[in-house]
Amino acid sequence: MRNSIFGFLLLLILSGCGKVNDIKITGVSDVTFRGLKQNVVLLTLNIEIDNPNTRKISITEVNFKAWLNERDLGTLSTSGIIALKPCSRSKYPVDVEIKLRTVADAFKLMGGNFEEILKRIEVEGYIKGKSFPVRKKVVVKRQPFSELAKSL
Repeated sequence: MRNSIFGFLLLLILSGCGKVNDIKITGVSDVTFRGLKQNVVLLTLNIEIDNPNTRKISITEVNFKAWLNERDLGTLSTSGIIALKPCSRSKYPVDVEIKLRTVADAFKLMGGNFEEILKRIEVEGYIKGKSFPVRKKVVVKRQPFSELAKSL
């Protein structure tokens, strides 16, 4: 009995030790403004992602500190889990929240096209993902948001 339990656990551990290939963000095709709530800007980004893995991968958390024109803007994060289909290249709507440091920063963001503003925003932080039983955290060094897709 003890050997069969040990064998089952060993099989479970070894079967989950597959290689996870890197996913690639190929671009942001559309930015939609969903609203402004106190000092939080709500956006939806349509991001094209290539997942070469044979398993579903879930992006569980995206958390960045953001700057606009070298000035501290606040934090940029996702408000849900992004489930990437296996062996696919698809566009995924990603809900993003930008929690501004001050309400006055909202006026800077409202003054133009969001796609142009995203090119001026710099980010630094991390992205967490998982595919049973593997979990991974990718640290992102400070860089323009528009360059983020190329660096991943």
